Amino acid sequence: MPLQVDLRNLQNMFGQEFVVGTVGTVAVTVVGVVIYYISQMSERKKLQPPPGVSVEKQAVEIKGQKGVYKSGLLADSEENVIEKFWPEVSTLYEAFQRGLDISNNGPCLGYRTGEDQPYTFINYVDVHRMAREIGAALIGKFGLKAGNETHVGLYSKNCPEWFITALGCIQHSIVVVPLYDTLGAESASFIVRQTDISVIIVDNVEKIKKLASSKTDHPTLRHIIVIDNKGIDDEIREKAKEAGIEITSFKDALLEGRLSPQKFTPPKADDTYLICYTSGTTGNPKGVVLSHRNLIANLAGFFRMLDSFKSFGAFETSDCLISYLPLSHMFEQMCHWASMSSGSSIGYFRGSVQGLTSDLKELKPTIFPVVPRLLNRMYDGIQAKLRKSSTLKRMLFERAYKAKVEQLKTGIVQNNTFWDKLVFKPIRELTGGRVRYMAVGSAPISAEVLETCRVALGATILEGYGQTECTAIATMTWPSEFTAGHCGAPAPCTTMKLGDVPELNYFASEGKGEIRIKGPAVTSGYYKDPEKTADLFDEDGFLCTGDIGEMRPNGTIRVIDRKKHIFKLAQGEYVAPEKIENVYVRTGSVQQVYVDGDSLERSLVAIVVPEFHEIKKWYKANISEEEISNQELCLNKQVVAYVLDEMRAIGKANKLNSIEQVQSVYLESEPFSVENGLLTPTMKAKRPQLRLKYKETMAALYKAQAAK
Repeated sequence: MPLQVDLRNLQNMFGQEFVVGTVGTVAVTVVGVVIYYISQMSERKKLQPPPGVSVEKQAVEIKGQKGVYKSGLLADSEENVIEKFWPEVSTLYEAFQRGLDISNNGPCLGYRTGEDQPYTFINYVDVHRMAREIGAALIGKFGLKAGNETHVGLYSKNCPEWFITALGCIQHSIVVVPLYDTLGAESASFIVRQTDISVIIVDNVEKIKKLASSKTDHPTLRHIIVIDNKGIDDEIREKAKEAGIEITSFKDALLEGRLSPQKFTPPKADDTYLICYTSGTTGNPKGVVLSHRNLIANLAGFFRMLDSFKSFGAFETSDCLISYLPLSHMFEQMCHWASMSSGSSIGYFRGSVQGLTSDLKELKPTIFPVVPRLLNRMYDGIQAKLRKSSTLKRMLFERAYKAKVEQLKTGIVQNNTFWDKLVFKPIRELTGGRVRYMAVGSAPISAEVLETCRVALGATILEGYGQTECTAIATMTWPSEFTAGHCGAPAPCTTMKLGDVPELNYFASEGKGEIRIKGPAVTSGYYKDPEKTADLFDEDGFLCTGDIGEMRPNGTIRVIDRKKHIFKLAQGEYVAPEKIENVYVRTGSVQQVYVDGDSLERSLVAIVVPEFHEIKKWYKANISEEEISNQELCLNKQVVAYVLDEMRAIGKANKLNSIEQVQSVYLESEPFSVENGLLTPTMKAKRPQLRLKYKETMAALYKAQAAK
């Protein structure tokens, strides 16, 4: 199950009216066609690769290294990878300095305090000043030593203070250690102990309660700096004191730093920037050590790719990014540093997914990082509205859609055509109306969903693939790439090869194997874990991702399997459940799905958490108008049959073969979550735990099949 942000509350966001009313539709269509063709005469910029670079060779084999590939953008270069995009930038300290220098003291970090409030921005100079103050406080007030041996915890939602604190740590070469709610109390305690953290910055009183609950859980913790000190009373302070912890407000910490300035100790390229903990399905979380060199190289690969397409343009000082994906994950970290090194601005959502729509409309971002689930919901909303529309409205939409697709095929991405203004503008305004490109990763997206979102938003959508262990980006689609079903070619900061996986019958000589990555963006290993670090790399020093990839003829990579989660059915066929789940989760009636099988059985079964909002609408329309609980819905045989039919239909549409189609489903009313132990903190399925929990349920499904 891929990384997910719970975007169910955005489900109705894309269900608004988005085509003109029935009155005048025919007349508008005729006029629209005329105006559209006139608009074709205007000059438009095409997204196309630089001279001498072919979209048919997006990856090229490195001379003298058979089976090892580099980016096609470096085909004529002696370099196999690049480490820097700007010669003067080797560390994140220098990256922010560059943004500060070119920003002309423009807006840097923005926040919003309420639904009816505008965004307020802190400018670059003030962000730098506040970082200097919090960094000075860490040393002068809280007694930390400058240098890479010191670690500071950050346990907060995305907000200006998160980044300001990280920048303050960078100024003194202090290592940042992000913590987040979905880690769970036990994992958070393990991280604090392993990294010997004595100071943690939190955003609210609830985090203080968690951290100050027991001195034995966090024996090294001495100070908590709280951003919002509402609700902190004498009882909480006393409990913290009993645990040996002093509470200080962020505002007071800034004042302390202002009164006791400290000389900077800027980092070197190979110094650690942060330790990013990832939680697997079992055991303690692993701390991925990432250096300044790692992040700068990843940025270089990203910017080199964007810069190669001159008409597209990289991040500009006028760009604005919406920040809502967790800063404890490297995808969002890279989005932040791309913005900050470019003098762009970042606006933070208010911390609630329910309010994200409002934040988007108010902020009007130009850059919008997304997860596949959001694009799937957008697509589903558009399709649902179309099904309810009149024939004339559908005809108008189809005409507009066809015209935009023809533009995409020629490399033209626009959001200001006549059709955009007539048909697609209301959809685009749901994201603020200014989004020019979106970056998406973590799971596959269907060609149909991608095309629809590109058409409706008039934005370039870039797909990527990567892992925390390679910072973020290992591959990415080119801006001129409008096909789907792959995750692009190696980024200019990486080289890549496929490794044989004989037990699954995958061989590099046949263009399929484990994706393995090398380059300056790859981690040095896991913190204080030499054994797992040794398992991370092959004999040639390539990072073993565990993902099975297929190299396509044009050099792009398609992820086709997962090495560890493959299993065999009774007839001897191997099945990749995550691939199947990524198809089924696109079903409108499915919220979450876990697919499993048994080596003694010939078919697959699934545990499904339904999308209850959709199921109840279907139930009232087809079975009964009476109210029904979620638990009762899950037990209703007609509902079960409906969900299975919907899943099999989308499976067929996505070319799942008969063995890959589930034959029975069990509907679960309680969603899989971190709290019930069925998801990791990055929202991936804990497959061993799911298998154990539903062992008897799946046995019953197989028994029922046999009885038919």
